[in-house]
Amino acid sequence: MIQIERLCKRYGEATVVDDVSMVIEPRTMTTIVGTSGSGKSTVLKAIAGLIDSSSTALRINGHPASRQRSRQDRRLMQFVFQDPYASLHPRQTVDDILREPLLIHGMDDVDARVTKAIADVGLIPEHRFRYPHQLSGGQRQRVAIARALILSPPILLLDEPT
Repeated sequence: MIQIERLCKRYGEATVVDDVSMVIEPRTMTTIVGTSGSGKSTVLKAIAGLIDSSSTALRINGHPASRQRSRQDRRLMQFVFQDPYASLHPRQTVDDILREPLLIHGMDDVDARVTKAIADVGLIPEHRFRYPHQLSGGQRQRVAIARALILSPPILLLDEPT
């Protein structure tokens, strides 16, 4: 469960998010809808701990969440950015990109998990050793989704998933 009370974010004089509160129950899908620049991505980044924000309470699974998240906290939640090209390391192959979270979290059967993740998002085995610049925009988005799903996180944050 994610619980947010009175989330605010300002950049200089500009208030991007003002007084957002919500509860997202486990096993539910929640959509944040708004115009361009209304703060949707900012709310997701605050939940993920990627930006500082002021909030009277941000709790994940009942525990207070600060910007400094533990490795275990980060495994619970994965983020798919709006721009996949910017979120993929240009000097790493798809294989490297998908292996990294598995190795960080000490998971076994790395090759089998990478192979499955590639197939699960509709890529072909030949994509495994390509670099992001060798992929189409849609293929890069699939790699970003595979990277997020490879740890089977209970919380998945998708910025502009459509």
